[in-house]
Amino acid sequence: MTLKERHTALLEYLTEHGKTEVATLADYLNTSKVTIRKDLDTLSERGIIKRERGYALLKDPDDINYRMAFHYDNKQRIAHAAASLVQDGETLIIESGSTCALFAEELAKHKQNITIITNSVYLADYVADYNTVEIILLGGTLQPKGRSLVGPLTKQAIQNFHVDKIFAGTDGFSRDFGFTGEDLIRTDTLREMIKSATHTYILADSTKFRQAGAVAYLRCPDVYQLITDSGILDEDYKYLNEQGIHILIAE
Repeated sequence: MTLKERHTALLEYLTEHGKTEVATLADYLNTSKVTIRKDLDTLSERGIIKRERGYALLKDPDDINYRMAFHYDNKQRIAHAAASLVQDGETLIIESGSTCALFAEELAKHKQNITIITNSVYLADYVADYNTVEIILLGGTLQPKGRSLVGPLTKQAIQNFHVDKIFAGTDGFSRDFGFTGEDLIRTDTLREMIKSATHTYILADSTKFRQAGAVAYLRCPDVYQLITDSGILDEDYKYLNEQGIHILIAE
């Protein structure tokens, strides 16, 4: 099991079981306590978990550092596949979210002269050291856990732009309501951002199609392309395809 696979397995176990002894985690992953402690130290330094003497527990599932680590490998593959849809010299909008930040980094690594308009302070910081991308950071009210900017000022700022593509994430999906979110203010801001682009691209790992968020923000006919992983169920793939959505499976 690779380091990333161990980290993902640790987070999934802590998500399901809550506060857990180091010895239990070592038994679960069939590795030493020393290795588990090193893994937990790394995750703690990244702000994802909390350490107590002999125990570990999640810090906050809503924190973006946690969401970045969860299903990391799938998110990385999705980000890499999405980058193939962007050409050098493009200007695009990228919404906040962990997969979106990984996507921005893929652009920074493999493309040239990309301009990214975003409401994500996290994303801006994530690619700040690259000279291949220019970041235009929208103003607004900061949501600390997601490190994104939302609200009336963000909506007003995005109205100054129009681009061909926006890339956004999603918290869930419903056949009745389309793509959904959990936060009313964030989804309201995203609706306005989507208006500033001709084509909307959704970055979503396959688990997002097994849950529905509380706030609907985007109907299927308004999505140009979905980038997801191979775990998507056949019936979901067929349904989305029938709705006219182009689907790219990240291998």
